Amino acid sequence: MTAIGVMREAYEYGVVIPRDLSLVGFDDVRLSQFTTPPLTTVQMSQTLLAEYAFKALRNEVERKSSSPEGHEYELVTTLILRGSTALAPLSTLELKPPAVVTSRRAAGKTAKNA
Repeated sequence: MTAIGVMREAYEYGVVIPRDLSLVGFDDVRLSQFTTPPLTTVQMSQTLLAEYAFKALRNEVERKSSSPEGHEYELVTTLILRGSTALAPLSTLELKPPAVVTSRRAAGKTAKNA
């Protein structure tokens, strides 16, 4: 969902995806295929992710003493190519200073800075 939020902000700033910015999401949420342009995304098995999370939690609970060493789980992913990515134009291969984008949203006030 973060990538979809980036798409929205890009639209607000006049940044055209994928002409000006290539964008890739993660999780292949159903909405990603219906955005404009459709969002390129990384797909993974939610079932397998849940199984790994359960195993990791169970292993941690069953452990007799704490251990700083973790355990690695291999999660297979697939890149789903859609319309939000493109090759960079040749003119952008020249070294240019990075663009600075500032947020137009006002910072929320808290009890400390109110």
